[in-house]
Parts: sequence; C-alpha cells; structure tokens
Amino acid sequence: MRRTAHLFGASTLAVAASTVTVAAASGVAELVHAHSLPWVITLACLPAVCIGYVTAGEARRVVTDGGFVVTETDIVNLHAVAVAAPVTRWLAVEAGLGPVVASALVGLIAGLFVPTYGAPVYCGSFVGMVAPSVFVGRLAVAAAGLMAGVTFVAAKRVFDGFGGKLGTTAFVGCGTVALTTGTNPAEPAALPDPVTAVALVAVAGVAAALTFVVSVRLDHGPVVGSAVVGLVVGLLAPTLLPVGGQVAAVAFCASFVGMVSPNRLPSERATFGAGLLAGGLYVGTMPYLAGFGGKLGTIAFVACLATYGVRTVNSR
Repeated sequence: MRRTAHLFGASTLAVAASTVTVAAASGVAELVHAHSLPWVITLACLPAVCIGYVTAGEARRVVTDGGFVVTETDIVNLHAVAVAAPVTRWLAVEAGLGPVVASALVGLIAGLFVPTYGAPVYCGSFVGMVAPSVFVGRLAVAAAGLMAGVTFVAAKRVFDGFGGKLGTTAFVGCGTVALTTGTNPAEPAALPDPVTAVALVAVAGVAAALTFVVSVRLDHGPVVGSAVVGLVVGLLAPTLLPVGGQVAAVAFCASFVGMVSPNRLPSERATFGAGLLAGGLYVGTMPYLAGFGGKLGTIAFVACLATYGVRTVNSR
C-alpha cells in the first residue's frame, strides 16, 4: 500500500507531463511545417527521456526512504485544494476576473495570509482556471478539485522543488474528471505566426527569471513570487498589447517555472533557459488540451524536468 501510494503520485504526474510533451511536439512540428510522426517523435524525445529519468529517480528514492502516512496536515491540504477550485472558478467566470487574474489573486491572498497552506490553495486555484466550456457546472470543478487534492497528498514526497508540480497536480484532477465524464477540450487556439511565437517565448524566459528573483532573491517564496508576476501581467497585458491575453497566459505559465527550488535550478540563468523552453512548449500546445485547468503548470513542469535532467547528466 505504501509503495502503491508513492508510485501513484509519481506516475500520475509523469503521465500528465508526457501527455503535454507529445501535444507540444505536435504543435511545434506543425508550426515549422514538418508535421509528421517522425518529427513529432524527434521533438518529444528529449523531454520524454528527461521525464522518465527524473521520475525513475524520484520513485526509487521514496520507495526506499520509507512508508507513506496520511497525516492531519494532509487532510487539511486536500480540503484546501478542493475548496480553492470552485472559489477560483467563481472569481474567474461569475466575477469576471478571468482565469489568470483569479488564480493569481487566490494564490497571492493564500501566500500572504495563510502561507502554511499557500501551496495547496494555489494548486486548487489552477483547477478553477478550467474553461466553462470544459466543465459547465461547479460540481465538476469541485470533483476535479477533490481529485487534485488526492493527487496532491499522494505526490507529497515526489518532485519536490520542481516548478509546475502544483499545476500538474491540478491537470491530473481535471483530466481524471474529463475522462470519466467524456468531456472534450475547449475550442483550440490557432498557432501564432513566427514573430508572435518568438515574442511569447521571450516573455516566458523573462517571467520565469523574474519570478525566481522575487521568490528566492527577495525571499517572498514561490507562491507569492508567481502570484505577483501573474497578477501584474494578467491585469496589464490584455489592456496594453494586441495579443495581451496570450502574453498574460504564457507569463503566468513561466512564473510556475520560476517557483523552482534553487536545489533543482540554482540560478536566474538556468531558470531563464527553462522559461524559454516553457514558452516553446506553450506555443506548441496552443491547439491542444485547450481550457484544461493545470495545463500551464504542466508545461512548466516539463520545462523544469527537462532542464534539470540535462543539467544533471552534463554535470556527471
């Protein structure tokens, strides 16, 4: 039972990351007019290998280190995830804040006033970013939040310190409910033109490094660091830029990269590189998995795993 819980947490996050990797590879191949199976496999190969490499190490470590025990804190964390999901949905849709601002606001409030539970609340807020066309009612959002809460507890000892872990947990919750109910993704976005794509990638690199500075150098922590970047860009970009909605989304996505622990990626330079990769993955996934809560975080998770995997192998 103990090993099963650890392996469930590790494997579900790895499957979610692999799904987004394949989607991104397909989109990038289409963007460069090389949309064929060999190209998709080639583009997905390196991130997929890194995901497998890091997942194997994480699974081996937790299975060896000891047992899995559900504590009172775990129960509270589960409920925090589950409650934050419908609250964020209400703010995003009924209150009209939109998903980026709603999630960032919930994360910022939690990070400032209940920092002990900032991570699970922020995780639940990513579930609440799900598009209304994906989950029409709040019951489905609540169910996805509950499933994400279960995954949050199951994965509590794996992938610690990797940016995007919380979003990937939310993606698992949304994906599980979507598969169970037969729900389809929202209307996909078209791939951008090359100039816009490059601009989005650049924004992602800057947003990731900036979040790392706020989180680590200024010592505000990862939740507040990401939420501040997401809230500022989410409020300003849509009103100032022609593609402001996409800029806000990719910056928020990259802010999850910037939540990475220095033990995983030690510097702004490394985080900037991972942010650029997240930007490329974001562009590639634009036609796929639209409207799913946690998608942005899963993109960041893949970018962090890939960057960490390459750095680890190169350092040996």
